[in-house]
Amino acid sequence: MTNRDNTTPDWLVERLALGELDDAAAADVRRRLAAEGRDADAEVAALAASSREILEAHPPARVAAALRVRASETRPTRTWLFALPLVLAGAAALGLVARPSTRAGAPRAEGDVVFENTEIKGTSELRVYRHSASGDERLADGARAATGDLLQLAYRAPTDAFGALLSIDGRGHVTVHWPEAGSDGPARLSAKGEVRLPSAYELDDAPAFERFIFVSSTVPFEMKTVLDAAEALAARPADARARRLAVPANVNQLSLALEKNSKETP
Repeated sequence: MTNRDNTTPDWLVERLALGELDDAAAADVRRRLAAEGRDADAEVAALAASSREILEAHPPARVAAALRVRASETRPTRTWLFALPLVLAGAAALGLVARPSTRAGAPRAEGDVVFENTEIKGTSELRVYRHSASGDERLADGARAATGDLLQLAYRAPTDAFGALLSIDGRGHVTVHWPEAGSDGPARLSAKGEVRLPSAYELDDAPAFERFIFVSSTVPFEMKTVLDAAEALAARPADARARRLAVPANVNQLSLALEKNSKETP
């Protein structure tokens, strides 16, 4: 899969501004911006100024109250859910967003701003099976695979949520296995045990490895955000085999990588 848009995505610049990238990732973003003729320091400063303007017009406590009312009245749309973290990110950069307590039953002071934790509770699983004449063999991370192997992808989710399944190969190609092509949002997950994707996947002759990544969240997320992160990672072969996708913190991710070798002929 080729990158549909070669410009550095806005969410990645925002993570740079918030200091959420490690040194290598931050340097990579700055390099990409420079190649596009963009000044990283100027864009970071502009984001900080924009955040201050947003906070002056929409204080965090008032925004949180409005969001709780809206959530109780109607189900949020995908666009609204994607925009919300950007507003809150600006507040977080200035230290004005209260963090949810990690202790069950922790006391809350009057007026505290509390946001729902969108992490999926329980254990999610990504499963990969290889079809053969003798039956299906479940493959572990690091298992050997070969060109022509027919694979079946599956997942288990502890709760109804939203998800997508994609892969990165040794050539730096990104393939979306699920949801189906043309979807701008994730698929609905089922919590009813193991769920296998509707079709199997035959490994091509891409060298070195094939890494499958399962992303999920309790709220809808933008597929473009996940694809941009996958394509950015795929462009760095040394990191693509094991490094996590640079996606928002509320998007969980699991991966399983297969070591590739050529199919031997009898």
